[in-house]
Amino acid sequence: MKSISKTPVSFEAARRIAADAFDGETLAACEELTDGWFNAAYALRLADGRRAVLKVAPLPHVEVLTYERDILRAEVEALRLTRAHTDAPVPDVLWFDDSATHVPSALFVMSFVPGVSLDKLRKTLASDAQDAVDAALGHHLRAINSISGSSFGLLAPSAVRHATWRDAFTALWSALLDDGARKNVELPVAYHELRAAFTLASPACEEVTEPQLVYWDLWDGNVLVDPETGELQGMLDLERALWGDPLMETQLAPSERRPAFMAAYRPAALDTPGGQLRRAAYDLYLHLVMSIEGAYRQYPDDWIGDYARGQLAGDIERLRSRVR
Repeated sequence: MKSISKTPVSFEAARRIAADAFDGETLAACEELTDGWFNAAYALRLADGRRAVLKVAPLPHVEVLTYERDILRAEVEALRLTRAHTDAPVPDVLWFDDSATHVPSALFVMSFVPGVSLDKLRKTLASDAQDAVDAALGHHLRAINSISGSSFGLLAPSAVRHATWRDAFTALWSALLDDGARKNVELPVAYHELRAAFTLASPACEEVTEPQLVYWDLWDGNVLVDPETGELQGMLDLERALWGDPLMETQLAPSERRPAFMAAYRPAALDTPGGQLRRAAYDLYLHLVMSIEGAYRQYPDDWIGDYARGQLAGDIERLRSRVR
């Protein structure tokens, strides 16, 4: 996806990066990976045959959403935590650099994970193969959520941490609405009405007392599978991970609850009144992110924003219906 947030990297810059990351090894090829939506990514092939992926943060002058600030560093932290505490198939962080020596942005190099995105392949897989992948994702996501932190909030080192999930989630949606207002993003629901809707969920957020690692972006486009066997190969893009409530995971949105995934993952809190209220608030929050981000990314075609803006009024009504 074309986005102003993606930093261009020339072959010469990639060559120097590879030499630093791999002790002087020669770069044979560098190809941009265009499926992502935010950070730039490049597939690297070294002269000795090794493969890796380079990820690069937006250029310093590029304006981003508040929660997106410094999220490349957040991804590095999330990957390291996940590798250290689970067997989830996420890439290894091989090298990190924020010196702005080669490009003006922070960057890191990670191991290459082969496969095809599940988003492109799912419809071609037999139902039992789809179920196997979904069950594996549920298993790994549960393990990731079992990683606990000491405070709530975003993983970026520059982010403010909070003692309660109520404060952390309030900060997230408040900043997002401010982001929308700053760019004069027109929404089909008034900003004051959105603020009031989120406030309805605040008491239920007090039920969340332990900061847990939340992936928050594990959709089919971030899942790699073997095109021959259909087996899970990799889970990508943990840049939006945060310390929060696992009910925020996007697979728990009503439209995304695949039976095999839910059998392996379904959290008990999902079936409580407070859990259902929070889940409705998280649907609203995700659709609001999608509604506003296009103004910052400058997509050539903001079809995802058009879709999301069409969901906001219904999200608010569902949230209100959960209030007791």
